[in-house]
Amino acid sequence: MRALVAGSGPPLLFVHGFPLSHQMWLPQIEYFQSRYTVIAPDLRGFGDSDISNGIVTMEQHAQDLNSLLQALKVEDPVSYCGLSMGGYIAWEFWKHFADRLHALILCDTRADSDSEEGVNNRLKMADLVLRHGPEAISTAMIPNLLSESSQQKQAQLSENLISMIEATSSEGIAASQKGMAARSDFSNQIKNIRTPTLFIVGGEDRLTPPEVMKGMSTLVPDSKYFEVRDVGHMAPMEAPAAVNQAMSEFLSACSNI
Repeated sequence: MRALVAGSGPPLLFVHGFPLSHQMWLPQIEYFQSRYTVIAPDLRGFGDSDISNGIVTMEQHAQDLNSLLQALKVEDPVSYCGLSMGGYIAWEFWKHFADRLHALILCDTRADSDSEEGVNNRLKMADLVLRHGPEAISTAMIPNLLSESSQQKQAQLSENLISMIEATSSEGIAASQKGMAARSDFSNQIKNIRTPTLFIVGGEDRLTPPEVMKGMSTLVPDSKYFEVRDVGHMAPMEAPAAVNQAMSEFLSACSNI
């Protein structure tokens, strides 16, 4: 697993969404590296990391992250920030490595598993990409990733996302898509989280709407909830200043606990 490591201080782990790479976190990496050791990996099958065929489960991704932290000799508990698929992986990381967690930041994600329709859609996408490559999905994904406002006012974001998606291997996309289709339902378990937790959501997120994120926040004891107006599923990219400030305030409060 390849990872960008920058800065010094307490470890802050950024786990990207599907089907992207660590580059989605560049505004956060730049902002936080002056105070934290920022670790931003490319998950298995994405970016510059090795590809696995077949299926890569969310648990496997979590195990990979633990192995990465061991390889980097990170012994202090980490603040884990994951978006979308990075959030699905977060639940598995919490389940298996809770003692490694200092704080959790969950962006535009959900705790439940897919419906039958959702599973079928993922498997169809996996098949489509294996047949025709990532170009078959890259442009079509944008309306679900960015709000209309972001698409109109920040055209570069669409271009950046499309280039990230099209740089991803078909096998990597299909393997994690199948892994997400098979992921566990954590909706009844998150009430047991005792790690300080922040939920961040774009107010116009179509995939994981505010009511979904707010609902999770009511279940996780003492968690915080932050909604960013006029942005979609990629809140950290669409509104980096607002998201960075919310994260910074939350992490500062956690360090005082």
